Amino acid sequence: MSTITFKVQGKSGGYVKATVVPGNHSEESRFGLLDGAIVTFFLLCVSGLIYLLAFA
Repeated sequence: MSTITFKVQGKSGGYVKATVVPGNHSEESRFGLLDGAIVTFFLLCVSGLIYLLAFA
């Protein structure tokens, strides 16, 4: 879900800038170090299985 938020610069409200942002900021996906380690481990397992099936 995305919503349109308005950012107003200064107290006088000189201009309004519309930006599209996720409706719930806490649900944004973040790719961290642990996620990278899990993906790397999974890829190593898959490549090992392919190696065993192809060359054994």
